[in-house]
Amino acid sequence: MTTTLATLLQGLPPTAEPVYVGCEPSTPARRLRADSREIAPGDVFIACAGARSDGHQFVGAVASAGGISIVRAGAAVGDVRRVEVSDPDAVLPLIAANAARWPGEALQTVGITGTNGKTTVAHMISAIYTAANRRHVRLGTTGNWIADTLESSAFTTPFPVELQQLLARGKDAGATDLVMEVSSHALAQGRVAPLSFDAVALTSFSQDHLDFHDDMDDYLRAKLLLASTHLAAGGLAMASTRPGAHDAAFLETAREAGARRWTFTPAEEAPPHTPRGDFFVEASGGANHGPATTMQTPAGRIQFEPRLPGGFNLDNAMIAAGMALANGVDPPAIEAGLSRAVVPGRLEPVTSDAGGPRVYVDYAHSPDAIARALTVLRPTTRKTLWIVAGCGGDRDRGKRPQMTAAALRGADRLVATSDNPRHESPDAILDDMLAGCQDSRVTRIVERREAIAHAIAHADSDDVVLIAGKGHETTQTIGDEVLPFDDRVEARAALKRTHSP
Repeated sequence: MTTTLATLLQGLPPTAEPVYVGCEPSTPARRLRADSREIAPGDVFIACAGARSDGHQFVGAVASAGGISIVRAGAAVGDVRRVEVSDPDAVLPLIAANAARWPGEALQTVGITGTNGKTTVAHMISAIYTAANRRHVRLGTTGNWIADTLESSAFTTPFPVELQQLLARGKDAGATDLVMEVSSHALAQGRVAPLSFDAVALTSFSQDHLDFHDDMDDYLRAKLLLASTHLAAGGLAMASTRPGAHDAAFLETAREAGARRWTFTPAEEAPPHTPRGDFFVEASGGANHGPATTMQTPAGRIQFEPRLPGGFNLDNAMIAAGMALANGVDPPAIEAGLSRAVVPGRLEPVTSDAGGPRVYVDYAHSPDAIARALTVLRPTTRKTLWIVAGCGGDRDRGKRPQMTAAALRGADRLVATSDNPRHESPDAILDDMLAGCQDSRVTRIVERREAIAHAIAHADSDDVVLIAGKGHETTQTIGDEVLPFDDRVEARAALKRTHSP
């Protein structure tokens, strides 16, 4: 889609006034690219500072391929066609929106943030939109849904160029709505700018990502940006009635931004013992059995039969219902969608013709998520509740012993193992997890395949095994290698080897 450099750069703040070198505002601009390897003649490359390399080092290759670069003013890039701005990283989101012609303005938008629950809520809203016959875009951890096609995703929240291109493709395919998981990283980095959301929600807040954020206060400040900076005027914000600062801060931030606010009372703290929010659960028959769950909402009662177990998934359902109501979905479609919603890798049962324990795979990779998953599985466990869990490398080291503590509080046996070690030693990660732990209920097995096989082989038909940390993922990252690995596949293989008749 050819435009001009002037159109691509319109709306920049005065401090970022562009300087054209070897090109003019009227110079045609074919496509905006964030990857120099994709440049074709007439394309525009924006030189940003990446995690491992600086885009300015590729400007010569861009020129050789016939492209034009947007670079930092004063950068030593040689005699190449370029546009100089004060901070390419800061203006990238605006330039990306200009390049895609602002597709987000044609969509009703929902943004979901929180430590846990983002993916489940997004899938629930997606199921509601499908029931309402609303073509939509869903962006998040388990993949990107573009109107009628599911594609893989590399990040929970895409970077600006890819984000705007995905929205443009969805709009062109007839989508009217967007539901998007918004990570704290994306908020802190300004990735979602200049999107403006019609409705936003905070699902939960607990320790995670302190490898990226300075501390928990910094982590919370990033989450609050969704309500303070990225919520449309007159939009709606939703959080729980839990005591404590996190939800209250999210709602207060939204109030200061002039937004409407809804609250939900967590299902495990249902009235009359706690204050009633705008949404609360009156009655629940659990997942896949018993009477329908009834929730009270500003639009009246909504009844559905949840397929996802656990009180926290009823909380997620209330958020999904609130976001859908805020964007004009009728209650019957909400009931139908919530009754159909499932999420890959979230307490997903591993089906097998073999006998043996019941096995579940879950994406839980924070202490709070571990605790929630085990709380759901405990009442269904006749004998021993096992958990296979590890911690990712190059990530928050402080939560590693907390993960172990949460696992041992909720389970009877822990098999501690690798997750995605990335560039750390798997043994060193396990040393952090098990520092000071002398509990005889812990078995240490570094190789994840062996750990899964060990738990399943030693569990019997009255036991439950939770394999935590990777969920829907189909790869394991070791060093710079991304290797095929699926917990569900490994669990089925182990069940077949050790429990087939």
